[in-house]
Amino acid sequence: MGNRKTPLSKEPSRPSGAWRMTLLVILVPLVLLPVAVWSQTATTATVLGTVTDPQGAIIPGAEVELVNIATNERMKRTTNEAGQYVFPTVSPGVYRITVTMQGFRQGIVPSLKVDVAKSYTVDVTLEVGEMVETVEVTATVGAELQKTDSTVGNVISGRQLPYLPTVTRQANELLTLQPMATPTGEVAGSRLDQSTFSLDGIDVTNQSIGGLGTYAQLPVDGIEEFRVAVANPNATFGRGAGGQVSIISRRGSNEFHGAAYWYHQNDNLNANSWTNNRTRIREAEEKDHRFGFNLGGPILPWRNKLFFFLNYEGRRFPRSESVLRFVPTDTLRRGILRFRDASGNIVSYDLARSTLCGPTGDQPCDPRGIGLSPTISALWSKLPAGNDPSQGDGLNTIGFRGNVSTPLNNNYYNARFDYNLSSRWRLDVAFRYLGQIQSGSTLLSIIGGDVQSREQFPLRQNMLNIGLTGSITSNFTGEFRFGWVRNRTATDRLRPNASAALLNIPGTNTSAGHIALDLGALGGTQSLLSEPIDVGTQVARKQITDARNFQWNADMNWLRGRHTFQFGTHVRYLPFLHLRDDKVLGALGALVAQIDSDLGAVTIPGAVRPPTCSATITRNCLSSADVRQWNRLYASALGLIDNVSVMAVWDGNFKPLPFGELLAADTTSWS
Repeated sequence: MGNRKTPLSKEPSRPSGAWRMTLLVILVPLVLLPVAVWSQTATTATVLGTVTDPQGAIIPGAEVELVNIATNERMKRTTNEAGQYVFPTVSPGVYRITVTMQGFRQGIVPSLKVDVAKSYTVDVTLEVGEMVETVEVTATVGAELQKTDSTVGNVISGRQLPYLPTVTRQANELLTLQPMATPTGEVAGSRLDQSTFSLDGIDVTNQSIGGLGTYAQLPVDGIEEFRVAVANPNATFGRGAGGQVSIISRRGSNEFHGAAYWYHQNDNLNANSWTNNRTRIREAEEKDHRFGFNLGGPILPWRNKLFFFLNYEGRRFPRSESVLRFVPTDTLRRGILRFRDASGNIVSYDLARSTLCGPTGDQPCDPRGIGLSPTISALWSKLPAGNDPSQGDGLNTIGFRGNVSTPLNNNYYNARFDYNLSSRWRLDVAFRYLGQIQSGSTLLSIIGGDVQSREQFPLRQNMLNIGLTGSITSNFTGEFRFGWVRNRTATDRLRPNASAALLNIPGTNTSAGHIALDLGALGGTQSLLSEPIDVGTQVARKQITDARNFQWNADMNWLRGRHTFQFGTHVRYLPFLHLRDDKVLGALGALVAQIDSDLGAVTIPGAVRPPTCSATITRNCLSSADVRQWNRLYASALGLIDNVSVMAVWDGNFKPLPFGELLAADTTSWS
């Protein structure tokens, strides 16, 4: 394992051969065998049709112009010998179609709404007459009938998105509203990690967690179209067997449009929970603020050419959570264990003085006559008194309830620019950034009843998207796209040695550093005795992940006679770095002493345990069901250490590294 630390602020190194790959993805499609399919992609749609005269005869050589009403972007085609025209890479929007031919009146379709990843068949019939005359043609309902693609799915427009029920205000949730989708994100019987999310043609799927997870924020107020295909995807969406989600972000137009918004939830409108009322704990704080704005329009010196769209969204969520921990009762804090015998009587065993142990019940419970360990006594003195008698065993352990503040704050920024380079080419560039920090409720400090989170989960997401779309020749078009997606997450927790130093319990500071004390699980309904600051492996481990995805996409469309061919390449370079200070189970990268009798090294003999109840022994005895509980509480009170563990790490040359170094998995993949 290598010794490598990467802070969350570290910028990615450029992949080897990145610029050669850009050339490669342009050249490779030209030598691939074309596949006969129609040509909408993850970011565009297709508009096609046939031009005829009133008798139904085809009209070759007619000029067809497609104009985006919002941006005045213009594309032109000439009908072929079969009278057909095809616009294979049309961005979502509202378009006007104009058909012109010598000897015929001009035909106009004034408004055609085009959605992402769909095809539209618009046939036009021209009437004989002068070109200066025009005839308005209405696109029939059949224009949206998918004759060229068998994909099944639904499109949700940007106007509808903010009004749909999304608890997180993220468009990801809308996947669950599609037919054939489950509430957790499985689609059409596929596995959870088989759906693909494409944002403006770049894959942002989080396949580590699957379901609705993405490596980019998708706020509904910044989305123009959201389409989910649940069956029969074409080759453009060939990476997953589940839902194929095409997301198009909003962009500017020739008119200025903007909005400001604020979504709010307030605990003052909610009732306190029954449990909190019973234990006299105030209602948890919950005031969730989501706010932001968006603004789009032309950059005035270059009207009809250059457009912008800006979107900011923030969240301030000073939330609280109710937590439950188990602490010693007053008697256990004095070294007295209490159990019921077979007669139902509660028997107290003062470990320092009691002589009710052994097979005959007349032996000292602690032959040393010491009883409660001073170190354990000092540790337990840091714990609060219990406040929920309904939890714990009612004799040795009691519940402690409280509220812990777990605020979540984030900021999201999105800037997109679209530039009509010419009547044949257009360029779009977008950058997105999300910074988030939240506190958790897993690793807690409950010293003196002051409940505090001792863990944070920072998250940073970056995305750069550059696309170039246009016509190479009149019948050969292409869309070239580069994307960079980066997702950095961390589980930043107070490490056990730092916890031990903060508590400063006598006997835990050694020449090797501070040793944290882990009291171990009590099992079953008894749950586990908490430490003043949690130090168990599952709650105290630290992890850092840095996942990057470089993408080069080339989608080509070739119109040949009565056929359209689509072909191309999608290349991904995937560096992945994962750091952690645990090996899932067992040791952490810090000294931890496990005080327990259930791990194998420490055995509690029957000579220091009350006799087991039987048909003849019913008083001052221990039921067989309580033997394990006695052993564990006995080990905890006396401070019997089962083992002291720490994770040792070697570098790539098998050289031992200092304690506390992180395990590193540094991998790269190509797809």
